[in-house]
Amino acid sequence: MTGKGHISRAGNRLLRELLVEIAWLGVRHDTWMRGVYEEVRRGSDKRKKIAIVAVARRLLVKLWAMLRDGTPWKEPAGRPVVSAGG
Repeated sequence: MTGKGHISRAGNRLLRELLVEIAWLGVRHDTWMRGVYEEVRRGSDKRKKIAIVAVARRLLVKLWAMLRDGTPWKEPAGRPVVSAGG
């Protein structure tokens, strides 16, 4: 992913809030989301909000593709949980 833009507040506020809440739950319980979170966070506490928005966006993209194609959820392969040393 090459996007380096700022986090915007565009779009439906309720949808954004729900996606972020789901992302936090996913980071606690799902290895794929945890891997994305740690990858974006890069061990920095200052990047937590950036990382959780990245997880929410990737989840939304995946869900949109599922709706578009009529496919069930499949756990993405090859994305191990990255440990930040703590």
